[in-house]
Amino acid sequence: MSYLFPEGSDLEFGVLKVGSNIDVLDGLISIPQSVDTTSEVTFDKVNVTSDLLLDGKSAITKVTPSAGTGISLTSVVTDGPSASFVVNNTGVVSLVAGSGITLSAATGTITVSASGADIVQTIGVTGNYTASATDEYIGVDSTSLVTVTLPVGIVGRVYTVKEEHGSGSGKVNVQGSSNEKIDGSSFKQLSSNASLTVVFRAGMWRII
Repeated sequence: MSYLFPEGSDLEFGVLKVGSNIDVLDGLISIPQSVDTTSEVTFDKVNVTSDLLLDGKSAITKVTPSAGTGISLTSVVTDGPSASFVVNNTGVVSLVAGSGITLSAATGTITVSASGADIVQTIGVTGNYTASATDEYIGVDSTSLVTVTLPVGIVGRVYTVKEEHGSGSGKVNVQGSSNEKIDGSSFKQLSSNASLTVVFRAGMWRII
């Protein structure tokens, strides 16, 4: 048996030096791999069209809906592309019936019924007056001439005007607005205790 001579050197040709990070086992050379815990992960950019941007700066990824009076929300999903919710109309919260009115229910299907005699909205005046949308009966009590002006007519609107003073020189002139006439006249004059009921139809106040 003979040995190599001269003594081997790791600086000459034909010599392999095994480093500390290389394993040699049964004639196999392997190099262990390692992962640096400080490695960074890079994501590809996501292209978002301008239609999906809010103010050209950001995309909406979460919604937080809230329900007001008479509305409820169900099946609420607030995050991600599947964000959605169902809006439900829960109906009128409550109704209060005035004099002569009855209600079958407070929510859902409600039936309104009138009972008893009709209640007429009345007002008393002592000077010139323009009727409001809620007036029905206008009583005039004055010793001097008073002009009552009816508002712009709405088909079916009814007014009653009465001279209530009953004596002296007081009179009442009733006239329309915007050149709307009363049975073809610019105005109608009421003497002591006289009254006038009119309804608006076909562009004119009609005396009933």
